[in-house]
Amino acid sequence: MNFPIKRLVDGRALLNIGCGRRMNRSWTNVDFSPYARLAHHPRAARLLHGTGLLSDLRYERLQQVDPEIVCWDLRRGIPYPTGTFDVVYHAHFLEHVPRDAARLLLTECHRALRSGGILRVVVPDLQALAAAYLDAATRLERGDHAAKDDHQHTIAEIFEPMVRTGSAGNIHRSRVVRFAERLIRGNADRTGELHCWIYDKHSLGDLLAGVGFTAVRTEEPATSRIAGWKDFGLDADPDGRVDRPGSLYMEAVASLKHEG
Repeated sequence: MNFPIKRLVDGRALLNIGCGRRMNRSWTNVDFSPYARLAHHPRAARLLHGTGLLSDLRYERLQQVDPEIVCWDLRRGIPYPTGTFDVVYHAHFLEHVPRDAARLLLTECHRALRSGGILRVVVPDLQALAAAYLDAATRLERGDHAAKDDHQHTIAEIFEPMVRTGSAGNIHRSRVVRFAERLIRGNADRTGELHCWIYDKHSLGDLLAGVGFTAVRTEEPATSRIAGWKDFGLDADPDGRVDRPGSLYMEAVASLKHEG
């Protein structure tokens, strides 16, 4: 199956996989979420919205999805030839991939990049989460009862995404809608919403190096070796608002490899 490849005016091809709703339309965006599927079926989306199965908020979010988004199950690999892209990016996707499959996904990212291309990976930061938990626990031990909410919040931030059964987006919806959506889509485990693993800069760095990437380093939301990064508005809006504060941002370079 041949999927389109978008290119910038400078000729670069940039790929965003597992993009969810965070995307730039000048990139090639690939996802397998309900948003990606419904983007190609506007009549079905309007029907679901009209019946209340698709909330106003979700319908509004759907309007922001790239109409040219590639709907593809990435468990089948990245559907492009070797050495196609100058950049591959994924944010808050790797943690949803089972640990034994994460290496395969990153190997696919390496394959899809040209030699010298850049991979940017964004995940929840275990080190930051652990530090926040330890800070709250220490304050509690010192008698600071005001830290109780922070203590519970930090525990929930680490474990709730690993164990919940329902979709996080359905918490405030009616029981009927929650039941119908679970009947159609399945629980959080089936839909791939659960976190399967959590990384810090050391474990993720080792994983990237192990599949052939070099020059592995951490970045900030608005810093990157990707030319024009801030203008794409992916990890931070042009006004500086960070999409998911407290994340870990890592980049690596695809080594000379296999092309041909």
